[in-house]
Amino acid sequence: MKNDILLKTALSLFILSIVLVIAILAKNVLVPFVISVFIMYLLYPLVSKLERNGVHRIIAIILVLFVTVIVVGGISVFVAVQVSNTSVDFSEIKQQLDTKADDVQGFLADKLGVNTSTMDHYLSQVSDNLLSFVENKAGTLFSATTTTLFQLFVLPVFVFFMLYYRTKVAYFIFRLVGRKHKTKAVHVLRQISTVTARYMAGLFIVVLILAVLNVSGLLIIGVRYAIIFGIIAAVLNIIPYFGTFIGGSLPVLYVLLSEPDPFSTVLKIIILFSAVQFLENNLITPNIVSNNIKLNPLAIIISLLLGNLIWGMGGMLIAVPMLAIVKIIMHNVDDLKPFAYLIGTHGVEKHSIKIKPIWKSMRKFIGYEKK
Repeated sequence: MKNDILLKTALSLFILSIVLVIAILAKNVLVPFVISVFIMYLLYPLVSKLERNGVHRIIAIILVLFVTVIVVGGISVFVAVQVSNTSVDFSEIKQQLDTKADDVQGFLADKLGVNTSTMDHYLSQVSDNLLSFVENKAGTLFSATTTTLFQLFVLPVFVFFMLYYRTKVAYFIFRLVGRKHKTKAVHVLRQISTVTARYMAGLFIVVLILAVLNVSGLLIIGVRYAIIFGIIAAVLNIIPYFGTFIGGSLPVLYVLLSEPDPFSTVLKIIILFSAVQFLENNLITPNIVSNNIKLNPLAIIISLLLGNLIWGMGGMLIAVPMLAIVKIIMHNVDDLKPFAYLIGTHGVEKHSIKIKPIWKSMRKFIGYEKK
């Protein structure tokens, strides 16, 4: 019995290692393919509706893809125009950095007696290195974008064939699992289709709402390039927990580097993104995306880190919906149900963070309310 368990564990770890190696080596093909699967689930209801109304499958897919490309292309062109009209004056930023460095140097010299010439040398070096790092990263981002053009162009092709062969893929899975498990396989596929379609559609709406809130708030505060920063922050919000921090840090960093007295503006930006994050977590996402993906935060964070490790930023974007699909499969396989329970939200309901129970317990603790 022990030998069987050890053999099964070793075989599972070996297969997992092979899968991870293939996933890393075939990153440039697998990332657009997996993204196309989620886009396929998003577009499937529209294609299916056209087919039920008598439109040929190929024509229905082409029509839906054409409209999608036009909408996404229009948004991309708008963002590209905004980016092209954005010219960051690095000489102005360098001047602001030198001014701030002089202030820090004067403070340290007066209070701590640090040698000014040595400190001036190191601060100047840090300032030059920081600016060169930012400029180099901007160039790297551009080159990375040009190298992924193939992946962007191949996405519609993948989506087309995924929609076209969806019935064939379903029958392939039925043949793979056998007649005995066909009913369960149908149930799993329907669950995956429903949850993924709702999640992707809801996520798209949430990004649009957040883009409007971010841009409006940054424009009111008076941040330059508010449209660019607001849209980038909204898109990065797709990445749970980390996305909001990264998106909010961009305008904060820009204001710190470019303005002579940045602290009041930085405070306003922090308040803005904190308020937007509160609304997104407690009002927008729960009501739009709903609770279709019931994953605990620890599982989400680990999946994001693993996604980044294997596939970089693309892995972080698709980590959560992939984990949700894995959970659905685990929940319907008896041997894997404990793992579905582990990454889910069940079992800690009484310890969940809710305003009303916390307020009630605080009242009891201070003796305001009778136990």
